[in-house]
Amino acid sequence: MTSPFKFLDAYQEEDAKRFFGRSKETAQLYNAVHTSNLTLLYGASGTGKTSLVNCGLGNKFYSTDWLPIPVRRGENINVALNNEIERTLGDWSVDGGNIIAQIRELYFRFHKPIYFIFDQFEELFILGTAEEQQEFYQRISDILKSGLQAKMIIIIREEWIAWLNEFEKQVPTLFDNRLRVERMNDRNLFKVILGTCRFENIEITDPKTTIPLMLQQLRKKKEQVELTHLQVYLDRLYRKAAEKKAETIQFDEPLVREVGAMDNVLSHFLDEQMGEIEQKLKKRGIKNTAGLPLEILFTLVTDDGTKQSMNIATILENLPKNRKLSPDDVLFCIEELNRIKLLRIRN
Repeated sequence: MTSPFKFLDAYQEEDAKRFFGRSKETAQLYNAVHTSNLTLLYGASGTGKTSLVNCGLGNKFYSTDWLPIPVRRGENINVALNNEIERTLGDWSVDGGNIIAQIRELYFRFHKPIYFIFDQFEELFILGTAEEQQEFYQRISDILKSGLQAKMIIIIREEWIAWLNEFEKQVPTLFDNRLRVERMNDRNLFKVILGTCRFENIEITDPKTTIPLMLQQLRKKKEQVELTHLQVYLDRLYRKAAEKKAETIQFDEPLVREVGAMDNVLSHFLDEQMGEIEQKLKKRGIKNTAGLPLEILFTLVTDDGTKQSMNIATILENLPKNRKLSPDDVLFCIEELNRIKLLRIRN
């Protein structure tokens, strides 16, 4: 059976019927984006900020009400912004036009407000140069002053808020319209688990005792639960329940106790999946595969624990010199990591 859980992936617009526990925050964000052309969305890692925008906010609009354009930094946020605008315009792209002319053309062609969604904005500070940052600040300032039907949503981890000081100098209204996404309390986590399982036709035996036990296994001491950890844990419960080959997938207290605490779930998953990928690499004729998938994965993670975009050639350059891999071998490994939802392949 294929697990129905999102694992480390964010919820998208098509996931509306399985998106639970964030109705209040969705309404707050919807109101915020109508208040101003610039919204700052922040919170700790694992609070579901991206899902709140892509799925929660996305499903508050009719398709005629907004034109979402997601922008991730890649190798340069200004280049990425240009590329996404040109991709959306297609054959209508304004030759040699500046960004204001391009955005004006976007609105003229689609006749709906444009929403630029800058996700994982902290990448600009982790990986970007001062010149890249200043150019971006000026561009956003120019767009906001232009009076165009263009809105900005900036999504950032809250520990990077202090790095926005220079941005605020160029855009004094940066902090005027902000929304903090907090970790879910147990009541909302209960709704997420119960709602998701019901949607996926998973039976929970005695939810009032089984779900609190799940949360106990997920939580370290008195720490709050990360939504990404919850998805990983539900995924593991599902796989374990599927091994029983019963007609109906069932979550109960004995299953939760058998799966154990979250730390064990993560280590078991990584060991299991990395081992499978290593075996597949051996079948491709690669001799020394031990630890290779993790080495490739680690090249895509910054020292601050955020994922970074990287092409195949750069990944090869960053691998240990004793690894003799072809670009096709690296691509195969990337596709496997994408399959198990540890990362996402981008163009």
